[in-house]
Amino acid sequence: MLGETLNQPMIFLNLLIFGFLSGIVFDALNFFWLLCGKNKVIKHFLDALGTMVVGIVFFLVVYMTNYGEIRLFEIVVFALMFFLERKTLSKLFDKVIGSCYNLFIKLTKRKKDDKISS
Repeated sequence: MLGETLNQPMIFLNLLIFGFLSGIVFDALNFFWLLCGKNKVIKHFLDALGTMVVGIVFFLVVYMTNYGEIRLFEIVVFALMFFLERKTLSKLFDKVIGSCYNLFIKLTKRKKDDKISS
């Protein structure tokens, strides 16, 4: 029992980090959705894929750090960090990804216009 108690700060830290990274996974999936032309079917598929990835990541982190014992504080910490990332940094990622996407569209349109005029 003492070993499990001593590992709780490390478990807490790992769940904070991986909860944050799981939020970034959803931001990346939103970028792929943007590239696919905002198709609703693809959005639902990417959301399901992201949910599966986040669930697998959560259970792997719990398995590797806590030998598969799921406790309430682990779920709360992971979910809290996930939602915190989604509410704060998600907007920043959306702006960066949107500006990169717009730049990409402008560059491809310019190349296409140059080929047509040549």
